[in-house]
Amino acid sequence: MEILDLDSAKKERTVIVLGAFDGLHIGHVSLLEQGRTLAKKKRAKLAIMTFAQHPSAVLKKRSVKLLTPGQEKLDILADLGVEVVFLPDFTKIARFSPMDFFYDILLGKFGAVGLVAGPNFRFGKGAKGDSNLLEYLGRKSQVPVRIGKAVTYRNGTVSSTMIRRLLREGRVEVANRLLGRPFRLTGEVVRGEGRGRKLKMPTANIQLPEAKFLPACGVYLVRAFAENKSYYGLLSISDKPTFHESADIAVEVYLFDTDDDLYGKTLSIEIIRYQRGIVKYESAKELMDQVSRDIQEARGYLAHYL
Repeated sequence: MEILDLDSAKKERTVIVLGAFDGLHIGHVSLLEQGRTLAKKKRAKLAIMTFAQHPSAVLKKRSVKLLTPGQEKLDILADLGVEVVFLPDFTKIARFSPMDFFYDILLGKFGAVGLVAGPNFRFGKGAKGDSNLLEYLGRKSQVPVRIGKAVTYRNGTVSSTMIRRLLREGRVEVANRLLGRPFRLTGEVVRGEGRGRKLKMPTANIQLPEAKFLPACGVYLVRAFAENKSYYGLLSISDKPTFHESADIAVEVYLFDTDDDLYGKTLSIEIIRYQRGIVKYESAKELMDQVSRDIQEARGYLAHYL
């Protein structure tokens, strides 16, 4: 998969799917499938145009936590069979009028012979261009434009915002269904306080990308992957109230049936289900008794449902 910006773009025949694509959920995948069909018809490469920074982070000057930041998004796109990713600087793209963006960037630099976008797609300076204008410019230039229909769930449009809300509510299984895959946290295993090891239940502390969105604090059943091995375990997302450590959120995972040394390695964690919220306990023993019950519940779920 090629990753190109405004300067490195090669004018070759592409069908471009347009959007921010945070989460790459089932609505986004439906657009990619339309793009794939059109690309075959036009004998062109399947491409997307997206951004390293979320447009809201630039336009509204506020931090946006992403479902699929940076490399994670690119890895998923590669798995989905995208051949070219146009990754221009949003601040540069946002300066172009809708007309100039269409003719100079999409057709001129990126070689578009077909375009696909969602019904709410906006483009050009001041977001003045919309899907209707995109269709009009396509007809005028004899470039086919496909505007996908919104994918709905319980009368709401499937969106990154909806999925974030579900994850904040602990409704992981619904969020996974709308993503079309388990929600993932991927990061390096770093050294923590070592308290889990002292309690004979060592946990791997995960350092995540700063821009990564976190689900609700709680305990989750997960499946983790490192160096071609997989494990089941329990993930804790918590401010560690029992030990009064800090207001920072810690992400740590206890993996079943392994003593593998994972320090310094990349661990990718698929969240399967939410088990419970975070509770402050009066002692380490109370906490460990609860963790033992958590493990028993998790193993029971694995035995009956997976």
